[in-house]
Amino acid sequence: MSLLESGWFLVTFLIIAIILTVDPKNSTTGSNPVASLGIFSSPSSGQNFIYRLSAILIAIFFVLTTVLSFIN
Repeated sequence: MSLLESGWFLVTFLIIAIILTVDPKNSTTGSNPVASLGIFSSPSSGQNFIYRLSAILIAIFFVLTTVLSFIN
């Protein structure tokens, strides 16, 4: 197994772990019914970090998949 394939597996498992650990029901903070609509609330800094991390991992996954398909 090459280094690229190992990285691809690692990125895959990280994406799966993030998807399984993020709870979409807990996306808003507080008990204000207007804020719980999601229109007037914004994600916390921790949620923004997870969203950015998952977007970066998905982009890396795409690039690694493309590179591995050209190599093989």
